[in-house]
Amino acid sequence: MKKCYFLFFISIILFFVFSCKKNITPAFLFLTEEDFIDCVNVDNFNSVHETNYTKEELDAIKHQNFKDVLVSLNGKELGYWQLPCRIPLLPNYTDKNYVRVIPCARTFSTSLTASPYYFLTPVEQFFDMEREGEYRLSDFKLEYVPSVGFPILETFSQTTVFKPFDTIHNTPMEIYYDKERGKNVGRIALEDTVVFFNVVTSPFYLKGYGVRHFWEMYYKCDSGEMITYLNFQNAGTLSQDMIVFPATKTWKKAYIDLTDIISLACGTADRISVRLGIRGYPTQNAKNTYFYFDNIKVITMSAPY
Repeated sequence: MKKCYFLFFISIILFFVFSCKKNITPAFLFLTEEDFIDCVNVDNFNSVHETNYTKEELDAIKHQNFKDVLVSLNGKELGYWQLPCRIPLLPNYTDKNYVRVIPCARTFSTSLTASPYYFLTPVEQFFDMEREGEYRLSDFKLEYVPSVGFPILETFSQTTVFKPFDTIHNTPMEIYYDKERGKNVGRIALEDTVVFFNVVTSPFYLKGYGVRHFWEMYYKCDSGEMITYLNFQNAGTLSQDMIVFPATKTWKKAYIDLTDIISLACGTADRISVRLGIRGYPTQNAKNTYFYFDNIKVITMSAPY
């Protein structure tokens, strides 16, 4: 019996001795929200995509608001991280390490979740790493992939693509100079006895299977709620509510993933005619309510992603 205890004790010691030989001291990748501010390069967008966007439109295209990232090390995903973050890594300390970072958008598809923003090229950099070393991405710029397009791009420079849905809810979206943003934006005013608005774009086509679609916009509404929706122009007119946005006194960026709903609506067809719609109303006891919008766009990208 004593011999058995002795052998068991020795085996435990040997286990810890050999286990400790594997050094699991990490290095760290440090990322901040500031790293991804103004990170998009659109200098060659017109030439690559064969478009003729103005400087104002290109500024709208490049303006993003990333708060999350998807990180990979040497081809292995390390998961989603909210900025700022300090990510522990177990790299190859004897060779260069390949780090890949994809910015993520917090989409309003079914819940507020972080989704890789595949419309842009990822950050790809190599590092020689040391144990307990801390590393940051060097200067980088991301570019839109060649298959990206913008069926809707509204900057509110002179006009707006949104018109009243009908003669009953005929409150228009007007052009309004916003001092905070330092530019023209869209505004809908619910004043006096006006308690509801409903505006839509003209019909445009979106392809279904194998195409990603996002609806993006900046918005704020001081004392009211608004609902975004899609209006499909097929055999019969069908509307699908998307997201309800509560009142907010500060500008926020919304990313709405339309991929699944467009694919489902298309069915076996190659494409479908659709209109973007926004309707809203003031909160209780609010006399005058104002809804503001900026940089409204639909972005698409064909497979492979």
